[in-house]
Amino acid sequence: MPNSMEILKKISAQLWWSPHKNIPVLEGSREKTLLKVKATPPVDARPIFGFFYKDVYRIIEEYFGGNFSSIIPRRKIVLGNKVQYPDYGEEIIIDGQIVGHIIYDLSGKRWRFRPLYISVYKMVKEKTGYYAITSLPKIVRGYEIHRSDIISSNIPENDEYIAVASKDLSYLGIGVKARRNRIYVLKSWRKKPYAYLEGDPTWRDVISENLERLIKLEKEAIAFIRKVYEEYRLPVFVSFSGGKDSLVTLHLVEKALGRDFLVVFNDTGIEFPETVEYVKRIVQREGLKLIIADAGDKFWRGAKIMGPPARDFRWCCKVTKFAPLARELKKIYPEAALSFVGIRKYESSQRARSSRVWRNKWLPKIIAATPILDWTALDIWLYILWKKLLPNKLYYHGFDRIGCWLCPASEMGEFELAKRVNRQIYEAWNVFLKEYKEKEGYPDEWLKYGLWRWIEPPKDILRYLGKKEKFYQERRGANIRIVSEEGKLKIIVKKSVIPLAEEKFLNISKSASLDRTQLNIEKLGEDELTILVTDRRKLESVTRISIRAYHCSECLECANWCPKNAISLDKALGGIKIAEDKCTSCNLCNIKCPMVEYTFKLMWLKEEGRK
Repeated sequence: MPNSMEILKKISAQLWWSPHKNIPVLEGSREKTLLKVKATPPVDARPIFGFFYKDVYRIIEEYFGGNFSSIIPRRKIVLGNKVQYPDYGEEIIIDGQIVGHIIYDLSGKRWRFRPLYISVYKMVKEKTGYYAITSLPKIVRGYEIHRSDIISSNIPENDEYIAVASKDLSYLGIGVKARRNRIYVLKSWRKKPYAYLEGDPTWRDVISENLERLIKLEKEAIAFIRKVYEEYRLPVFVSFSGGKDSLVTLHLVEKALGRDFLVVFNDTGIEFPETVEYVKRIVQREGLKLIIADAGDKFWRGAKIMGPPARDFRWCCKVTKFAPLARELKKIYPEAALSFVGIRKYESSQRARSSRVWRNKWLPKIIAATPILDWTALDIWLYILWKKLLPNKLYYHGFDRIGCWLCPASEMGEFELAKRVNRQIYEAWNVFLKEYKEKEGYPDEWLKYGLWRWIEPPKDILRYLGKKEKFYQERRGANIRIVSEEGKLKIIVKKSVIPLAEEKFLNISKSASLDRTQLNIEKLGEDELTILVTDRRKLESVTRISIRAYHCSECLECANWCPKNAISLDKALGGIKIAEDKCTSCNLCNIKCPMVEYTFKLMWLKEEGRK
């Protein structure tokens, strides 16, 4: 099975550039001299504008220590294309060429510029910035250039990137200072004909050049929306996140079907306040009806139980997204509905495998369809500019996607961008992480480098930190242990968010048809409870029930799946309660509970021997 990178390479978009007009072109045109931009797959390039445009040029200026106009020109049209780094990395495209990368340095907690290709050539030719011209006939990646090999140079005192070249400038590279004033070559390439283009066109010129494609995309999307609607003939709603893709989808559905549909916004409780306000403003401006699936404080309740979410531990999605959405949609659409969503295949390998129409596995009565699956980010932005749509202002601060402000899928650099918008919410999150780190005994690196974003940190992150393997024990998940003692099995519940009342466990145990006479429950103080399990075959069921009874986030995902509507919030004890006269003990709720599901996924939920 192909990996994520292979999938993204396979579906990679094509980006062209007109050398005569100095304009990006999204597909082949009548102009025969178009240049292909050799950007990193999947080539989901976006415009750099607003405050982030100023940031990019400021970072470049800081690298050069002043004026850099002879190396990199200032243009109105600048594109960014995300690339893989230990943290945030983005190719900067000017005049159809990659001039370098903007990256976020985890160690130094700062933004840096890494010059490439034409920038490196200009630096060594003009002997500007940090450079080294060598006596070597060739520059090779991984080679350490000795001081005696350097003919002319300006070597930095710190760890800034150095443009390097062979004696005749036919081979170029980028390196960093190594021991004994040597230069370690990170990347090398053979020189090609480099030249900047003439002219400084505007985004209006770019729209004009790509108008034929935009008209074609719009026409096809509208036809698709109408076709899907005619096929299913179901009530329609648009899932609006406050992001650019769902904004375009909303506009297209309105053009295709008029205004006879609802707009559904999922307020996870950890959305940017700016996004919540923006969604309400756009829907009101369009004269549409807004439905908000509100998760309230469920994230914070879940975080108290499970610890912070991670890329490989996304309990948060079920608690704050799927559960409130399912509950709200069941009320509005008890039978079925058709949802139009703004999903594009270039966003991830998972979405690249998505079909255009599918049945939502979390919401099985909802048919979902995306009219913009094959659109690139640049298609989206040009369409927004063409139609004069009003995007979320967070994009002007460098965001390339809009979502939960503490999403573990974010890079640390993205958190730095977001702090400028709303520092207060990140300070509160940092307090939570710091307290959790100290309580669970994690090393300082867990917080400093954002290792909380993984259960199992990827190898490139560990290498970056100089580690061969994970160097701390993970402790996330509901606080529950299974202990084997003298041939008996005990489940120990600690630090519960629900009072450790025996009646709570007995009520929830109805969901799995347990023989209560086989259970011995012993409360040990105010914060610990032990359940003796006499039948090993019942261990998993009893463990699931223990988590649901005492570590409940009150997300009501279990209630969403209950076929008998037998589950409700317990206003007396907290958590949930089961109407025993309705419950058929089908056990489905114990399988669907996010607290159970994600705690069970963790490898350390196992029997521990005690003497």
